[in-house]
Order: sequence, then C-alpha cells, then structure tokens
Amino acid sequence: MSDQSVPLVWGVVPEPVRGVLQRLQERAAEAVEAMDTAQIGGVAPQNHDAAFLQMSAASEAADRATRDYRSLFNAYTHKFHQPKPPIGELAAMQGAVTQSFAKRYTPKTVAAIEALLSPKPDLAAIRAGIRALGFEDLRGISDELDSVIAAAEADPKFHPWSASSETARLSTPTPGTLADLMPDQYAKERAHVDGTIGSPRNL
Repeated sequence: MSDQSVPLVWGVVPEPVRGVLQRLQERAAEAVEAMDTAQIGGVAPQNHDAAFLQMSAASEAADRATRDYRSLFNAYTHKFHQPKPPIGELAAMQGAVTQSFAKRYTPKTVAAIEALLSPKPDLAAIRAGIRALGFEDLRGISDELDSVIAAAEADPKFHPWSASSETARLSTPTPGTLADLMPDQYAKERAHVDGTIGSPRNL
C-alpha cells in the first residue's frame, strides 16, 4: 500500500470506501423495494408466477448487495481503519465471535479496498471483490477511479460489466426457472458449494 493515493487519516473513513458502501446500500434498497408483496394480494385465485419470479430475483439481489456491504465493512474496519474499532463488539453484532471475524470477508475484498485507495485503481480487483456493483455504479466514487473508467472506455477491447443479470429482470420478469434469473456464478454457488468447511461464505 505504499502507492496509496488516499491517505488513511486517523478516525476518518476515506471517501472512496464510504462511496462504495453507499452504492451498495442503494443497491440493497432497490432490491428490497422490488420484493413487493402487494403483487400477490387479492382474494381471487390467480397465477402469481411472474410476481414470484420477480420477488425471488429481488431477494437474491438484496442478499448479494448486503453480503458485499458486510464484507467490505468488515475488511475495512479490520484491516484499515484507525483507531482500531472494537472488533469483538462488531463481531457480536453480526452473531459471530472475534476469532471468526476475519472469515467474514475475503482477500478479494481487501484487494478491492486497496484498489479503491490506489492512485491507479485496478478495475479487475474492484470487480472481483465487490460483485454487487456494476461498472456504471463506480462513477463518481473518486477522481482516480473516474480517470481509470475513462481510460477503460477509450479502449475498444474493454467490455463494461453489469452488477448482475437479474437487475434488469426485477421490473420485467419473464417465465423461466430461478436459475434463469440469476447470474451464472450465483446459480453455480447455489447448485454446488465449491469450498471447504470453515471457508468464507461471502464468495
């Protein structure tokens, strides 16, 4: 972290970290709003498949955003913030113990934070560590990140990514299976647990 462009100031959360947490909060709020039970109201029997599919996709999007929020929050407080917050109390608030707190984020999350604080943010690291956000969600987080975004867009070989494929389907659900509504990696996670006992769950 010697090339860090955003200095860690005592007692201050860096704007790039705060900005990403805010974007994740907005993502989660949008998904929760789409979990609208009003669609399945009424007394007359009817086919609610479309509403159920939308609610299922929305719950997945909310889960992804809140897990990324928790992972980013935990990694920042544990590895970066000064003065060091009471990790035991933070863990207890999440139903965990101090010894397991570090398992509630991954090395990819730490790398994403380092990228956010770098003079030349690594978009690949941010994408890998904060999967609930898409390319467009990163605009305005910091001047350094905006510069990297502009440079990426100038490259004809660059392909921006979306936060998740279910986002576009929250308002216009189509018939299909739940797996059809999820990004491939999410469907694979649900179908097959690729890991070992004790490994972090926020993959």
